[in-house]
Amino acid sequence: ADDPHRNTSKVTAMPGRLLFSVALLLAPASALLRQPALLRTAPAAAPLRAAAPQMILGSKTFRKAVLCVRRSSTIKGCSPGDGSVGGGSGVGGGNGAQMSAGGDDDESNPFASAWKKYNELLDDKPLLMKAFTSFLGFAIGDILAQIFIQKQDFDWYRLFRLASFGFLVHGTSSHWFYGMLDSAIPGKGAQPVFTKVFIDQVLWNPIFGIMFFSYVACLEWKGLQYVIDKTRNELLTQVTGSWKVWPLAHAINFRFIPSSQRVLYINSIQIGYNCFLSLISNRDAEAA
Repeated sequence: ADDPHRNTSKVTAMPGRLLFSVALLLAPASALLRQPALLRTAPAAAPLRAAAPQMILGSKTFRKAVLCVRRSSTIKGCSPGDGSVGGGSGVGGGNGAQMSAGGDDDESNPFASAWKKYNELLDDKPLLMKAFTSFLGFAIGDILAQIFIQKQDFDWYRLFRLASFGFLVHGTSSHWFYGMLDSAIPGKGAQPVFTKVFIDQVLWNPIFGIMFFSYVACLEWKGLQYVIDKTRNELLTQVTGSWKVWPLAHAINFRFIPSSQRVLYINSIQIGYNCFLSLISNRDAEAA
């Protein structure tokens, strides 16, 4: 027969087991029920925002483009198109056209190119270039005197005498004298300019006349006495004629003209004065 105490313990344990089983069944469901609460309480993520467009003004790219424009006479190495320098809708506009400075104009202008080349040679070989400049000045002066003033048969040996004096004597001596004068009396004020003009016209002018007439007369091969007579008879005419032209011309020279350009300036003025020198240097010494 069954033990009544054992049956009673089974009956008593039944409700406990049942409650435990119900708790196990309900436990996952309650955990699932808590998930929406967790989702509701979680903070919402911040929405993603697109990066704001970067302004080209003030950016490094723009500053680099501006430096490219400033430092180069012709914009190179800048791609045409979207906002780039030199093309499309970028800086400089146009259809990719390059921006060029005045250097291109120098290449297309033959006078500007010749002037640039002359100054380069004047820096490299100043004595030779000043001698050549005086050669042209005296040659042009004598050609004008023979063709337009005297209107006689052209004397080529006379042209040689005048042109060779310009190359061998005038250009070289002027290079030395005016360089020395600028070094000894610097400045462009009234006092240094007046002093230079005075020295040039009172001291250098007669020295120049003696060199000129003695050189030209020597090449006429008429003897030493002819050289002396020619120089003595024509020197005063040359000196006083110089005083009518060169004081004002040299005042402009010493005030405004750079030292390296003095011989060129003098010869540009002296083309007309050389006509005068050509005439008096070829007069007969006895008739003067």
